[in-house]
Amino acid sequence: MTHFGPPALGPSTDDHGAPAQIIRVGIVVVNGANAIDFMGPIDAFNEASRSSTTPVCYKVDLIATRSGPIVGSSGVRMLPDKVIGPELDNSYDTILVAGSHELQTTEDNEPLIDWVVRSAPSARRICATCTGTFVLASAGLLDRRRVATHRDDTGRFLAMFPKVHVEPDRLFVRDGSYYTAVGGMAGIDLCLYLIENDCGRATFLDVARMLVIFLRRPGNQPQISEFLKAQSIRNSQISHVMDWALTNLDADLSVDALAKRAAMSSRNFSRAFMYEMMTTPARFIESIRVEAARILLETTALSIQQISHRVGFGSPANMRRAFVRAFQAPPAEYRHNAEHPTTRSEYTNLQEAD
Repeated sequence: MTHFGPPALGPSTDDHGAPAQIIRVGIVVVNGANAIDFMGPIDAFNEASRSSTTPVCYKVDLIATRSGPIVGSSGVRMLPDKVIGPELDNSYDTILVAGSHELQTTEDNEPLIDWVVRSAPSARRICATCTGTFVLASAGLLDRRRVATHRDDTGRFLAMFPKVHVEPDRLFVRDGSYYTAVGGMAGIDLCLYLIENDCGRATFLDVARMLVIFLRRPGNQPQISEFLKAQSIRNSQISHVMDWALTNLDADLSVDALAKRAAMSSRNFSRAFMYEMMTTPARFIESIRVEAARILLETTALSIQQISHRVGFGSPANMRRAFVRAFQAPPAEYRHNAEHPTTRSEYTNLQEAD
């Protein structure tokens, strides 16, 4: 059984010797939660506190809804730091409700809902991952707000909370002081976004390096990447061709070239591809080239011309047109916004509500 006390904190002073700001974070977990939905955020905040570049220290409490250990979806058992009840204070700067199938109904969750309602006015941020959004919505906090929730739960969520606007296929969404993520790794993406805003880019990069996270994903990225879609193709002929295409983006990936490699006619290849992927080969190839280019823009100093050739666009003009179609912004603007998150235009779904 694992017990989570206060995490090992980093520097108690900033680079100028001033006391570091303490940010209290309460992570609420109930039985059935996936470990990554709460351990990922705990580790992210803990690593931020350890960073030599951080101006803050996060004090994280693991909060249960009842006495005794929390039993995760994998059977792991954890002892909480605090338990929801009259004696639990509501002075947390940031509250995060981790998702669990037990949160899809309000039964047995009234004490949690009541505590969230009491805590919301004094909290700077209220967050939820996966079905944690059901708690915030049950508390009436998300009415007429935009949220993200796991695609498997969208139908049930919309039926229960018709006043809430679900952003389709988004990793995480900010609407005012409310932040919602689809769960899993997206919860870590959300925490990285919070850490970057609290502590700055240097601390964010320290956390990403310590957690061996390849790149930060903006909230408006789809829940399933184009690369994963390509690897899920069931038709073996097309699957083998797409495996090759993913590692040869600068090659000729026209329909005729792909069909020839699959030993199929262009017409049969296009028909089979459309049946598998619900889009044309040309559109899908453009989407994976855009995704590859996006990663290079965010993680390398390669020029736009170099990237356009490396991923197969052939010229910056072709890449620009594809980026405008995908992100409503050209590559140079996308890179600038990725490097300056407070003005990031692709975070249109993170804008403050009026």
